[in-house]
Amino acid sequence: MRKNILHTILLLGIVLWLGGCKNAMEEHTAIVNVDNTTDLLQKIAGQANLSKFTEYVRSTGYDKLLSSSQTYTVWAPTNDALATLDAAIVSDPLKLKDFVANHIGLTATTAPKGIADTVRVLLQNKKYATMIGATFEEAAVVGTPAFVKNGALYVIDKAVPTKLNVWDFMLNSTDAPTQTNYIANLSTQVIDTANATIIGYNALGNPIFAPNPPMVSRNTYWNSVADLRTENQQYTFFMLQDATFTTERNRLEPFYPNGGAFILVRDLVAKGLYTLDKLPDTLISTRGVKIPIKKSAIVKSYRASNGIVYVMNAMPFRTKDKVPTFKIEGELPSGFRSDRSGNTLYRLKLDDKGLPYKDIEVYNHGIAEYYVQYLSTVANVKYKVYARAISGSPGDAQVANFTQRYFIFNPTTLVYDVFATQIVTPLNYTEVYLGDYTPQQYGLLQLRLIAANVTSVNQNTLILDYLRFEPILP
Repeated sequence: MRKNILHTILLLGIVLWLGGCKNAMEEHTAIVNVDNTTDLLQKIAGQANLSKFTEYVRSTGYDKLLSSSQTYTVWAPTNDALATLDAAIVSDPLKLKDFVANHIGLTATTAPKGIADTVRVLLQNKKYATMIGATFEEAAVVGTPAFVKNGALYVIDKAVPTKLNVWDFMLNSTDAPTQTNYIANLSTQVIDTANATIIGYNALGNPIFAPNPPMVSRNTYWNSVADLRTENQQYTFFMLQDATFTTERNRLEPFYPNGGAFILVRDLVAKGLYTLDKLPDTLISTRGVKIPIKKSAIVKSYRASNGIVYVMNAMPFRTKDKVPTFKIEGELPSGFRSDRSGNTLYRLKLDDKGLPYKDIEVYNHGIAEYYVQYLSTVANVKYKVYARAISGSPGDAQVANFTQRYFIFNPTTLVYDVFATQIVTPLNYTEVYLGDYTPQQYGLLQLRLIAANVTSVNQNTLILDYLRFEPILP
């Protein structure tokens, strides 16, 4: 028996070793006919149909790069491809250098094996290019790639000028000036961490800066929506022509007074690049909102270095997507009545259907009217408010009914008004309707979950799975 087991283990080891050898052999044979006596510059200069590109390489100083021991990949346009290159690029040394850099990868790259496979390549100018099968961006690879001692050479049938990223295209475009001006001016002042003096670190390891640190302007769109300058990401971005932008903004203004523009623009970006042939009728924004797309509303498109931009003459968002139902999760409080947080339990349990849920329980804390604080944002619309609070489940000491209340801050009187009182009964897994709530204004919602005005155990408990705010829309 022991001998059979040893034979089996040995056989499995041989099979795994052969599989590894096969993979290594496939990778090795994927690059054939490597000329270890020639570098990239020599290879390019030795081909008559690449003489113009060779001239550009030498005039921009990249000849030294391509004759070094470092490894690169070059996608070299033919003379015919360069015959129609924009004269503004050829006549400007900086633009020409950037153009050449846009054809040099920072490592040796083999072409994707399948015609549908995609490879993103980091280029010398810090842009990224896309290889799909035998293509490099919009250009097709001509003939067989050549592999030399310091990299790979692909000959392509089109020049590939450097593309603007999505952010720069938006700033330079005149297709949607109202939207562009609004986003471009979403700026705030932040600490210039590169030049500020650090005098220590707090308990979380974050730096403490000296008083009056230098400040710089940053666009809030980069942090709150998407940093459309980032070259190693890909986005699909929509620009709304002025009439469309105005129509959609005005439709949102009743719900978000003086804030409709931001509510609109924060849902105009989706992660990923969706070309026209793969563009669905709905995308999901970086914030999780449905973006309705009609291909017939596309006025123009631009393939950016980090995605694609569509200029639209219509984008009819659904009101319920822009004024959505939202939840306040019990286990995510913003604070408590005092520095002490009572006997606070953050629980993970199963409901009556076997589904997991998270909640908060503050039990036997001994403080009358102890409270848990929550913050959220509300639109200017009436909401139906529902609560789920589950007591008495396995392991929970709270098996008796108890009362808890919800208070909401009144921005006019600057006090917390009682909104609802809830009697929590054991093993009630359903939502409880608390009532309708109409905010006095669009903006911050400050809510407190407050215990009974007693100190007795089992009577001043607080439990909350979530609060659900469902807008009552016209």
